[in-house]
Amino acid sequence: MSKSVALLASALLGLSVLPASPALAADPAPAVGDLPSAGGAAVAEFRRQVDALYRMKEAAFARDDADTIVDRFYTRDAITFGPEGKPVIGREAFRDEYRNVVKIANVKVEPVATHVGTDAAWEWVNFRAFPKDKTQKPFTFIMLFVFAKKDGHWVSGGDAYTVGEFPKAG
Repeated sequence: MSKSVALLASALLGLSVLPASPALAADPAPAVGDLPSAGGAAVAEFRRQVDALYRMKEAAFARDDADTIVDRFYTRDAITFGPEGKPVIGREAFRDEYRNVVKIANVKVEPVATHVGTDAAWEWVNFRAFPKDKTQKPFTFIMLFVFAKKDGHWVSGGDAYTVGEFPKAG
């Protein structure tokens, strides 16, 4: 492992590979607290638009329609990656992936935790897959969608996912 990769990995994992600075050790930064959020009307509009995007995506999966998902849900420069760590970057790469993925399952997107800012938002969801091959069992991804507002419309700049499920609230 190169020195720069080791330094980055240790920083991301919270390990120290450099001598601690006495000034930093003596005066830790205060906790950050909550992120700034958009107001109630903006959050309601986000919810309305994004729920419509999710329903569009679910319907497109049911029709094996990769193009609608790629062209209407994601930005041209969107990025996704899953547990294997292989990023898919850009609309044409998404299209190649989705042309195969939509054939596998119908889906249901269930929001779990949301943060809406003025022009950016993200949402954690349970992304439930119901295989079209009825001999296969349903499965769920924990998924994080990243959204941005463009010309008053929310669109996804990408997502990340892993196999798993958020527990039911309550």
